[in-house]
Amino acid sequence: MGGLGNGRRGGRSPPLMIAALIACILVLGFNYWVSSSRNLELQTKLYELEGQVRRGAAERGAVELKKNEFQGEIQRQKEQINHIENVYKRQLEGAQSTCIQDKVPSNTTGSLNGHRMHVELNQKHSKLQTV
Repeated sequence: MGGLGNGRRGGRSPPLMIAALIACILVLGFNYWVSSSRNLELQTKLYELEGQVRRGAAERGAVELKKNEFQGEIQRQKEQINHIENVYKRQLEGAQSTCIQDKVPSNTTGSLNGHRMHVELNQKHSKLQTV
């Protein structure tokens, strides 16, 4: 039974192979540690960015509400302006019709008196300007 062995001892690996395996384990461990640290940094940044997105969405919602509120206020003010313009136009038309009605009788009955009064007022005005 002595011819079965080839002169090597069984069960032992050469020291160079053990050193290479240990070096591989060290390199793999270092790479795992670096990638784990980088992953943690990226997760932290991701959580920060998600928080910023949530805050931005909340701020955008608040801005949308204010915008809608201001648009409603602008619409109400436009309606008020239109109402005031209509009232003013009606008052102006009423005043013009009243003025026209007042002028018609005065022009027919006292146009000469009106002309004299106009001339006198112009003279008084020019005197006041020279003083």
